[in-house]
Amino acid sequence: MGRDTPTEPKDVKDRGLHARHAGDPTLASYLSSFLFVLSVPGFVLLSYAGYWQGWYPYSWILGVFGGLMAATIALVFALMHVLTGR
Repeated sequence: MGRDTPTEPKDVKDRGLHARHAGDPTLASYLSSFLFVLSVPGFVLLSYAGYWQGWYPYSWILGVFGGLMAATIALVFALMHVLTGR
């Protein structure tokens, strides 16, 4: 049965927004979020820019976008692996 009354506001650490360590966000976490928030519109623009420049046909735009996303994710994970040593 659902509850109709809201619960009391909780502190950030109590809500569990930061997995495992319950600490404050770090600069790396902000940069990671910033990268992925800006990467989608940036990659859409880059995909269309390549088409507008005549580098590939219109039907390739989605594939180029997917390739850019996959390459970026692989690059970021490789960088994290190297920097954290895990």
